[in-house]
Formats: sequence, C-alpha cells, structure tokens
Amino acid sequence: MSAIQNIASKELYLAVKTKRFIILLSVYLIFLALSVYFTRFDVTAEGSYGYTVHRTIMGASGVIYETPISSIFINNSMLWMFFGALLGILLGADSINRELQEGTVKVLLGHPVYRDEVINGKFLGNALALLLVILVGFIFTIATALIFGIPMEGLSLVRLFILSIFIFLYTLVFLSLGTMISTLIRSPETSILVSIGLVIFFVIVYPILAGSLANSIVGEPPECHAVTVVRQVEANGQVIESIGPSNDNCAEIYEEWREKVTVWERRINILNPAMHFAQLMIYTFAGEEGYDDYLPLSDSLGYAINNLAILIIELLFPFSIAYVRFLTRDLR
Repeated sequence: MSAIQNIASKELYLAVKTKRFIILLSVYLIFLALSVYFTRFDVTAEGSYGYTVHRTIMGASGVIYETPISSIFINNSMLWMFFGALLGILLGADSINRELQEGTVKVLLGHPVYRDEVINGKFLGNALALLLVILVGFIFTIATALIFGIPMEGLSLVRLFILSIFIFLYTLVFLSLGTMISTLIRSPETSILVSIGLVIFFVIVYPILAGSLANSIVGEPPECHAVTVVRQVEANGQVIESIGPSNDNCAEIYEEWREKVTVWERRINILNPAMHFAQLMIYTFAGEEGYDDYLPLSDSLGYAINNLAILIIELLFPFSIAYVRFLTRDLR
C-alpha cells in the first residue's frame, strides 16, 4: 500500500469516528427521513405529481418533472445545499492545522513520506468519508421511500444516483475550501468558525445580495395597464362582439422582466458553487413541457456541462492553493 493510501485510510478512520461526523451524518439522515415522510402525503393526493413546473433557485432555473423523488430534493434544495456545504467544509477545516498544533505532523513526516503525499492522502481520506455519507444517504432514501409506500420508478432511481454524484462533487468543492482554510489559518477553532461563516455566506448571504443587486440593475417591475380588447363571445346561440378591459398582456410583460432579473441573478452568482449545484439538481429532474414527461438524460446532462466544469475548477483552485501552501510553509 502506498503512503497516500495509508494516510487516506488513517484519515478516513479518524473522520468517521469523530462526534462531528456522527452528528452530521445523523442530522443528514433525520432530514432525509422527514423529507420522505412528508412527501408520502402528497403521493396520495390527486394531481401532486406527473406534471412539469418551472423552478428558479438562486438564479438557476428550468422545468422540473414532478415526482416524489424530485420533490424531496427540489423542494428542500436550500437544506441540501447548506448541509452538503457544511459537511464538506467541516471535514477539511482542521485537517492540516490540527496536525500542526498537536505536533503530529512532525511525527508523520519523520517517516519516509513526502509532504505532497500527506496533503493528498488527507484530502482523499476525507473525500472517502464524504462518499460514504452520500452512499448511505442514497440507500437510506430508497429504503425509507419503500417503507413509507412511495413508488420508486427505475428512471427515478437512475436520476437519484446521478444526483448523488453531483452532491458528492458539490461537497468536494467545500472540502477543498476547508482544506485551503486549514493551511492558511493556524488555529483549528478559528478555521472552523471561518468555514461555517463561508457556508452561510455562499448559501444564504450571497444569493440574497445577488437577488437584490439583480433587481437594482433591472429596475422595478413594469407598470401594466389594462387595454381594451374586442372578444367574440357566444350568447343565446349567437356569436356577438364584446368590448372590455383585459390584463392578458401584463403576464407576458412581467415574465420578460422576471427573466431579465433571473439572468442577472445567474450572472452575479457565477462564482457561487451553490448556484451551480442548484442548476445541476434542476437538470437532473428536467422535464419536457411539451410531452409532460422527463427530458432525456442525454439532453438534460448536455446542458449541465458548463456547471460541471465550473464546479471542477472551484474544486481544484482552492486545493491547489492548499497544496502549494502546505509544501512551502514552515511546519515548526
């Protein structure tokens, strides 16, 4: 076994036995169980599923095909974005500086290992811990859905699996951020506080600021006045002309304004990994309005390439800073 594998195994072991990991995993599963539980009431309600609806989340937008599984994740998207970010960043937040504070990194480097093997091994170990959480969540979602009598179609399961891969990538972005913070801040307690603050910023503050800024750029909603239209109506078996006011044109005008706001919101959120993850969630459950059904996976995932590429860059960039910082810093 290579040095990286040894360090990764040790990091995975240490990560899963911490109270922090157990608490986060437990909270994750509780939220999943509650989401599935409350979804079961909608399953029995007529007209709750089987139709498409347009959704906008943080500037990400698209048409969703409503199913019990898409409802569990899309309707609680903010929750999953917050929890996934918190889980990833907290695993990395003290992965390096705690070793420095306790002096165990010197013992580690006393063995025939290089610094790059240490940071790569630690990141890999924490990534495996995240993968374990995602896999447990995937299986747990299916199990609780079956227990509560929620029908699980084959295509829904495939899309749930794809969403799990996107969740894993999203949590890796924040693990990378946490690892970077751990190499830049010497105190583990401070780095954990900074990490929590970053999650709150990306998932809550940034979208609010982006929405306000987008509204300021586009301006107030347009004023719309009723126009006089002539309609042909049937009365007493005869078709007659009726003249009266109509607001039908207002919906189109307001929709154009709303679309402009969404476009600006998306532009401002371009650096926010939460927005890209929200867009991936929408693409995963994308529906075709014309056919009232799912959009083919090949089509919907084709739209997701840009969001995937940005998330991968946001994963590699902080880790490259952490990598350089760890290799060049004084470890005394």
